[in-house]
Amino acid sequence: MAQNRSLGSAVPRGVVDTKTGKVGVPEQSVEEQVRSLREQVNALKDTLTEMGLTSGRAVANTAVDASRRAGAMAREHPAWTALAVIGLVALVLAATARPYWPSRRSSRMEDIIATIEDRLADLKDRYWAGGWR
Repeated sequence: MAQNRSLGSAVPRGVVDTKTGKVGVPEQSVEEQVRSLREQVNALKDTLTEMGLTSGRAVANTAVDASRRAGAMAREHPAWTALAVIGLVALVLAATARPYWPSRRSSRMEDIIATIEDRLADLKDRYWAGGWR
């Protein structure tokens, strides 16, 4: 069924070469495959550059620069940084904390239960007072 293939071996797929009219996977050496892959990567980089996007290294460098700028900003304005951190902590706590007031659903349920208890107590007093024991 499945054959063991070594690294760099061709993967069979129905390729039709329109120049020569052959069907199948053309024979390529590892060097040709690497060259082909490099050409594809360079073409993708060119396309990204034309679109105004940067490559992976530039994005990583931009992230490092942004973290350095954030650190410099925190050193220059420690009070604002502290207020921002406190605000973020307060937002997280407010989002995760349970409310101090009961929800309307629980108060309605408590009202219903209290009403049922009152009615049962009235019935109990009425029948116990009448001699039914």
